[in-house]
Amino acid sequence: MCRGIRRSTSSCARVMTRALSYARAEDLRALLTATVLSSRGSIQTDPRTNTIIINDLPDRLQRATDLVSTLDAPQPQVEIEARIVQTTRQFARTLGVQWGIGGQMSNTLGNTTGLAFPNQGSVGGRTGLSQGPGAPNPGFDNVPTAVNLAASGASSAIGVALGSLNGALNLDVALSALEKQGQGRLLSTPRVTTQNNVEAEMTQGVQIPIQTVANNTVTVTFKDAALTLKVTPQITAANTVIMRISLENAAPDFSKAINNIPPIDTQRAITQVLVQNGDTTVIGGIYVSNEQVNKDRTPALYRLPLLGWLFRRDGITDDSRELLIFITPRILTI
Repeated sequence: MCRGIRRSTSSCARVMTRALSYARAEDLRALLTATVLSSRGSIQTDPRTNTIIINDLPDRLQRATDLVSTLDAPQPQVEIEARIVQTTRQFARTLGVQWGIGGQMSNTLGNTTGLAFPNQGSVGGRTGLSQGPGAPNPGFDNVPTAVNLAASGASSAIGVALGSLNGALNLDVALSALEKQGQGRLLSTPRVTTQNNVEAEMTQGVQIPIQTVANNTVTVTFKDAALTLKVTPQITAANTVIMRISLENAAPDFSKAINNIPPIDTQRAITQVLVQNGDTTVIGGIYVSNEQVNKDRTPALYRLPLLGWLFRRDGITDDSRELLIFITPRILTI
């Protein structure tokens, strides 16, 4: 102030107060101090009323007023629409075989060896099929199959049994097959509206409870397994939108769980794109394919020319997952 001193009006400090509507007073404080405030000036803020109080020379106050009017203006908002498509494909095929044999040499059947030892004997391993007058030894039906390489959960099977007239020798074989295929698609369309240069976040998923025991005290904590999409839009003077995008897909893998606690498989993508107002951009490439080939074989016999397939089981599984994110920004003017 210029009390009791004759000075020009332009050299006397004055006070200007301004209640802000859109900008935060504390955010403008540092900017005004660095750009328009003189060495004699000072700035105070009132967070309760979002008011800025400037004490400075009149010419600096006018420049501060003009700058505050420019900065304290409503900013356009951006509506962000995300279409999340998760596709899965599963395929499995298994071909299996079971061989059984039942045979007996005895006086009853008249097929002894003619030796003192061994004179009689039997061999067994059945699939459940029989031919001839019946199984030569009832106990054979309870012994393991000679070659047991059946397809697990088979949807189709065929059996063939061959036997001698007196039942001294039975051969049986069962072929089994399984093929299954599945496809799935999960579609969600979340929308969120945010201000210019303010991050928006969209999350969908589950929380996995993790139980720990310490000093006879059970503690349960939760681990997020979710799809998280973070987008920060920036509106340009050309009415386009620059989007800084962070995508993380975390899914539990219960097939590898330890103590009922599954690990979290995570895929992450971070990018920045320029999109016209109302246009759509796509984020892809988060593709996971798991292909397995399993072979179960009877040692040595699977190498037999032409007949080797009768002593092995072949299985193929192919699981694939793909995640696609379509993002559309729309500028909303106030």
